[in-house]
Amino acid sequence: MEISDESVHATPTESAFELEVRAVFQDTLGLIHIALVAHYGMLDSEANELEKDLYLWFVRFCMRPGSGNPKESRSFLLVACCQFAREYQKYVIGSGLRDSNRETAKILDREPGDVARDFTKSLDLLKFRHHPDA
Repeated sequence: MEISDESVHATPTESAFELEVRAVFQDTLGLIHIALVAHYGMLDSEANELEKDLYLWFVRFCMRPGSGNPKESRSFLLVACCQFAREYQKYVIGSGLRDSNRETAKILDREPGDVARDFTKSLDLLKFRHHPDA
């Protein structure tokens, strides 16, 4: 899965750091998309647009002074994903554009950090399963 926006594709002037930020985002994008569509109930088109915004946020976040390396910031990316999705769905449901269902209401009642922690556990399990020594 890849974001179809020019801002995510490599350019000849990208630094090694910018390439690493993009690589970490791309590696996490499958989990982000699952979170947005399967758990938060967003449409694919909505998720794709939110992913673009989330990528731009992650680039700026990683470039802040004092930020760790992008891999260490992956957990913040997942929290931001859950926060973006939660606020978007609350707006859409609250404005009457979409009906809520039990599963969506349940996840919207949880704190984004708690939901992101669950996704991080899934990511850790996936990394463990793909580790050559496992």
